[in-house]
Amino acid sequence: MRHEEGKSSIKLIIAMIVIVILVILGVRYTIKFINSEKVKNFQYDMLLVKNKTEIYNAKHTLNKDENPLLGYQLTQLPEDININEFKDKHVISDEEYEKYYLLDSASLEKMDLSELANKYQGYFIVNYENYEVIYTEGYENKNGMWCYKISDLEKTQAEQKSQTNKIEETNEGEQNNGEGSQETSDISSEESIEN
Repeated sequence: MRHEEGKSSIKLIIAMIVIVILVILGVRYTIKFINSEKVKNFQYDMLLVKNKTEIYNAKHTLNKDENPLLGYQLTQLPEDININEFKDKHVISDEEYEKYYLLDSASLEKMDLSELANKYQGYFIVNYENYEVIYTEGYENKNGMWCYKISDLEKTQAEQKSQTNKIEETNEGEQNNGEGSQETSDISSEESIEN
């Protein structure tokens, strides 16, 4: 009798281990599926912003003085809009800031996208020339990399790291050029003082 109880206990323990393993695998799969759906929804929203931007731009390109582009140019943001954390990530090179416009909630409403203003905490930024859409808070793609541009969502880790390195090198080069010109002007000033 005791021998049978021992076998029953072992069978019960094995059954419990199998159930725990199945539950763990099921939870992992569910989390991956949910994350995949979130990325797809985010991609859809980014594409929606892109399409609405194209439509708006097509309607208003004839006379930009009467119908200015929606949003705030990144070089002329009002004081109440703070995207310094986004700027520190160097998603856009400094020269490109004048090409991009930040869409606030009023701009999104004019584009019939008011539901996006309530859905996301960050801002959407658009380029009316190439219709690139950027989300200031970023989003984690299926490869586990943080994405900001609509074009980044499908990139592999290697492609994203390569792009990030290029932007950082460009920005570092600009800073070094600025420092070099400052040093040159300092030397010129010293030489003129000596003469």
